[in-house]
Parts: sequence; C-alpha cells; structure tokens
Amino acid sequence: MNGLGLLALIAVTLPCWYVYKRCVLDGRVEINHVATFSFGFLLYWITPLVVRIYAAKVDFPMASVWSNLFLARLIAPYALACIGLYICFAFGDSLGLRLFRAQPRRPSDKVLRLVLSLATFAASVLLLYTAFVFRAALSRRASPVDLGAQAARGAVTTCVILLGLVCVIFTVERQEMSWRRRLASGYFLCFIAGCLLMLRLGSRLYVASFLVMFAIYQTMFRKRFKLSAVAAGGIVLAMFFGAIGMWREEGNLSGAFFNVAEEPMINSLSLVHHLRSKGISWLNTPEQLGRDFLNLAPTLLVPNKVAIVKKLKVYQPLGGLNSFVSLDLNFGMIGAGLFLFVWPIAFRYLKSRASNSLWATIYIMCSGWLAFTFFRDAFSISLVKAIVQDSVLLPVLIFGFSRLLRAACRPMNDVQGMFPQPETGSA
Repeated sequence: MNGLGLLALIAVTLPCWYVYKRCVLDGRVEINHVATFSFGFLLYWITPLVVRIYAAKVDFPMASVWSNLFLARLIAPYALACIGLYICFAFGDSLGLRLFRAQPRRPSDKVLRLVLSLATFAASVLLLYTAFVFRAALSRRASPVDLGAQAARGAVTTCVILLGLVCVIFTVERQEMSWRRRLASGYFLCFIAGCLLMLRLGSRLYVASFLVMFAIYQTMFRKRFKLSAVAAGGIVLAMFFGAIGMWREEGNLSGAFFNVAEEPMINSLSLVHHLRSKGISWLNTPEQLGRDFLNLAPTLLVPNKVAIVKKLKVYQPLGGLNSFVSLDLNFGMIGAGLFLFVWPIAFRYLKSRASNSLWATIYIMCSGWLAFTFFRDAFSISLVKAIVQDSVLLPVLIFGFSRLLRAACRPMNDVQGMFPQPETGSA
C-alpha cells in the first residue's frame, strides 16, 4: 500500500472506529451527533478523496476527468487536513463527554397543544398558499440562476421545517405514545403531506434529515437499533431516495445507486475548485460567517443589512457548497480545528440536558442536520438558518410562547400565590 492509500485508509477507519466506540454497545446503535457528523464527514469529505485515489484502478466512470480536476499534488494535503480536523472533533467530543453528565429527568410543562396546533395551522396554510401561487416556479427544475424557483422552494422548505419541528416536540413530550398513534395525529399527517411535496420538488435531503432526527429520538429515548438493522435501513433509504431522484429526472430507476453516488461528487466540485484556485489556508477571520449571522437581525434594527450582508464569490455548482470550503474560508485550518474542537462540546452539553424537552428538541434537530445539510450547504443555510434559526431560536420561541400563554391562563389565585402578601399585625 502506498502513502496515499494509507492516508485514505486512516481517513476511513478513524471515524468508523470512533463511531463504534461512542455509538455502539452490545451490537446496538445509538444514533447521535457523533454518528451523524461522521456520516457526513465520510460522505462529503472522504468519498471524493477515495474516488480520486482508486478511480483509475476500478474503472470508475469519468475517472480521467476526475483525475484531471483533482490534481495529484492536492491529494496528500487535503487528506491530512481532513484527518487532522476529525481528530480535533474526536478530542472535543471526548472532553465534552467528561465535562457533562446526563441530568436526572425533572417534571416540566409540556408545550400547550394549542400552540402546536396554531403553528401547524399557520405552516399548513402558508404551504398551500405558496404551492398555489408559485406553482409555475415550483414546476421548474431547481437552478442556481432561477431566483424565482429558489425563493418558492425556500418558502416551501421553511413551512415543512416548522411542521417537522412541531412533530419533534410532539414526539419528545409524549414518549409513551406509540408510533402508530403519532403518525395518525394531525401534526404528522400535515408534516407527511409537506414531505411528499418536497420529494416531488426533488428536495430529498431535508426529508432524509428529519428521518435521521426521529431515528435519533428513537435510539436515545426508546430503544437502540441493531447494527445490522441500521446498515440494512441505510441501504434501503439510499436506494429509495436514489429512485426518487431518478424519477424526478425522468431517468431509469435502475440508476438509483449512481444517483446517490452523484450527490457527494457533484458537491465536491466546489471543494476541488477551491483547492485548485486558493489552496488550504492556515488562518482566516470569519467575516463572512458574521455577515451571515447578521442576516438573522430584523431589518428594522439594521436598516443597511442588505448592503452589509454580501456573499463570497465562490464556485457553487447547483447551489451546494462543500463545508470544507466554508471552514477554510471562514477560519483556515487552525481556526477550523478550534471550531470542530468546541463544536461537539456544545452537543455534549445539549445531550446531557436532554431530559428537558426543550434541550432534547434542540439536540435532536441540530444533530439531524449534521448528516447532510451541515456538509453540503453554505453556512448561511446550514449553520445560520437550519441549526441556529430553525433548531435553536424557533424551539425557544415556541416553548416561550407556550409558557407565556400558560401563565396568562393561570387562575388568579395561583398568580397571587407567586407573590406572598406582607403580614399585617394587630393594633
């Protein structure tokens, strides 16, 4: 085995070993942030590397084209950077495991059904309105230059994510309920309808991410899956989503496997372009990420937000951007190592407090996005919108609104009991 083959072997076996160590016990798997991050790491970072090294030896389609794009001088630096960054992630996760222990379960108020129903109703109405008004734009194939179609799909995605968030909260707070009863509830029926629409539009990975989220819940709070069942289920889902992709492209369903394999390779075009044009930097300042977070601020507070929030000019075929590029542009390898060291510590903190419904919801959703969205989309979408906005701020808003509504409806005697009256003595 040559040096490049050894690097590829390390890049594959290191995350596999760490996932087995942290997620597998007695042949049963807990799907958590380590499993989802490692899956995305292998799919979007290591797959292009392995294909580049071994494509010519196994007669991979378009092997010569890929070899010409991914220059030989770029292989070793990229492989070493990937291995180093995953080691930072593993060390950070191990430290977080030592720092934070699981908290005992304490009774807490559930989100009012009225709040969940209002959120579902609002998202469903907006989804139907968007699907009707923008039906022409939604019928067109997704394209980075078709801003109308992108805006329409973005509105649909926002509605479905809100419907999915309601289902996650409903699931976490009713652990004793069977899946049959959950799936028959109005919340899940509306969510499933939204997912079918997204599959029709070709947005498979958002649906896959929510399936991962419910698998995280199942293995954390109910029962772990057998390792063999996880492997078989992963293959079946991959073939299913590949078939959906071929159906969307009006192709032959027999090409479902290659449709799945295309996903990391197409996304890695931005990676290879970045390596060829700019190389790997040591240290950068996250100016672009700061602008992306500024986009969360209301325009009323930041009137010149449009002028401030500018996108970096990077190569993004079909709108995807490999997260290695985002990390390098925002942090450089030293900064990215520090980021990926702190990143799992935050997840361990959330996981240790998963006995609380709010923290459990945040942990499940954030971990679910790590498998696909975090690795394949620009940070403005994955980190800012999907993780911070949709998985942290929105759950906090729903739980907070529920508490306010509960307090407003509390009997006056209970409210007065919260404020003890001063004792009055006799004259």
